[in-house]
Amino acid sequence: MKSKKFINFLFLLSVIFVVCLTLYPNSSFGTGEIDKGEKNLIPFHTILRILKSDSLYKAIVNIIGNVFLFVPTGFILPIKFKKLNSLFKTALIGLFISILIEYIQLFIPHRWTDIDDVILNTTGTIIGYKLFCFYVKSLTGFESITWTQKS
Repeated sequence: MKSKKFINFLFLLSVIFVVCLTLYPNSSFGTGEIDKGEKNLIPFHTILRILKSDSLYKAIVNIIGNVFLFVPTGFILPIKFKKLNSLFKTALIGLFISILIEYIQLFIPHRWTDIDDVILNTTGTIIGYKLFCFYVKSLTGFESITWTQKS
C-alpha cells in the first residue's frame, strides 16, 4: 500500500512539474519571454535553428529540457496504469499529453506552440519507458512488463 501511495505521489509531482514549466511562462528558466510567443508547425525547424545558434544554454534548456521533462512520464505511466504495457501505448499517451499542452499554449500569451516540443516530449516518454523496462528487467529478469520470462 505504501508503494502505491508513493507512485501516486511521484505521478502527481510529475504532472505538477510539467504543468508549471509548460503553462506558466518564466523567462528566468527560458520557458517564456516578454513580448514573445509564436507558432512553429514545421518539424525540426526550431531544433535546427537552436543548434545553429551556437547557444549551449538554449540547446540545453529547449532540446534536452523538453526531452527530460517527459522521461518521468514514460517511466511512471506503466507503473501507475497496468494497461500501458507497451512502448506504443505509453508513447501514444505521451504524444497526446504533449499535443494537449501545445494546444493550450496557443491561448496563453508569451508561449510558444511548437511541433518540435511534441517530438522532443514524445522522445522523452520513449526514453522513460525504456528506462522502466530496464528497471523491470534488472529487478525480475523478465523481458517486459507483460511478465514473459526470457529464454
